[in-house]
Amino acid sequence: MSAIALAPIVGISPAITQATMLMERFAPTTLPILLVGATGTGKELFAQHIHHRSNRRGDLVDVNCGTLPPEIADSLLFGHRRGAFTGAVESVSGHLERADGGTLFLDEVVHLSLSAQVKLLRALETGEVQPLGSGQKHRADFRIVSAAQEDTPERLDGGLFRRDLFQRLAGVVIDLPLLADRPEDIVPLAEHFAASRGQVLASEAAKVLQDHAWPGNVRELRLAIERAGCLVENGTLPPGAVRDAIALGTPRERRTERRRADRRARRAERRQHKSPRSWDELVRLCQEHSGNPERVAASLGIRRSALYERLRSVGISLRSFRKSGSPAEFRQEIAGIPDDDSVSKA
Repeated sequence: MSAIALAPIVGISPAITQATMLMERFAPTTLPILLVGATGTGKELFAQHIHHRSNRRGDLVDVNCGTLPPEIADSLLFGHRRGAFTGAVESVSGHLERADGGTLFLDEVVHLSLSAQVKLLRALETGEVQPLGSGQKHRADFRIVSAAQEDTPERLDGGLFRRDLFQRLAGVVIDLPLLADRPEDIVPLAEHFAASRGQVLASEAAKVLQDHAWPGNVRELRLAIERAGCLVENGTLPPGAVRDAIALGTPRERRTERRRADRRARRAERRQHKSPRSWDELVRLCQEHSGNPERVAASLGIRRSALYERLRSVGISLRSFRKSGSPAEFRQEIAGIPDDDSVSKA
């Protein structure tokens, strides 16, 4: 296996910790692994770590099924022999043969054509690959890791993807969380991306990063930090550069809507100042929304930064809330905070 420099999986949130734990536990096995997550959540990075920890001597063969032209998908996946079709002037090995002894990573696997799905299922069941135009089959010993977005159930229900193939691929399903669902990882990730360029993130820039929704997930964050690094002359990324870098990666329509949303949030905050929330009500909302700051803030009609200020003012930690088994246990962890404490005005 060729040596590669693996980028680390950065994060301390419960969601990414769970995904990393499953990856490390099942990577050394032969079970197929299906990575499920939105674009930009790190599926390719997880596939690289799985391959590295599998200790297989062969290569990691990365195939984006969404870009395979349907008319030649079978040839690219399974190979062909000279003369198999018009234009086949020489024999070519397919992706499955090249992954022999290594790992085959099928990204966007649910976009495979139905014809390719049938042949892939047969190859997985028999461990043999038959190139187009060949009367012989060849053994191919590869570990399969696949990735899909969260629309897989709809494609299964619509008959666009075979359920028997899905069952073959889903030996272990690892869900990769949205960046919005792991807010405690935003700043550490940004610091990691900045450090990889020999730069540092100014402490005042943290609020700018935490106030952004990150619809493009970790990939969007990485590119924003790279852009910010190009906007400064020294090694420090200030809030202004980070804010400008985010805007440079955001469509104009979204920027306009964001400004409108900020104005609505500020008006809502002013209304909320007249009606403080009790400790018990904040705990109830945290429990109702599983400690998700975006949803709790939305239910209060305030921005996430204002939510964090209110939680801090009464001693509530979302991280502690997620770890505790019940509101009663969580209450015991907050020393010195009586039941009837109210949130002071921001």
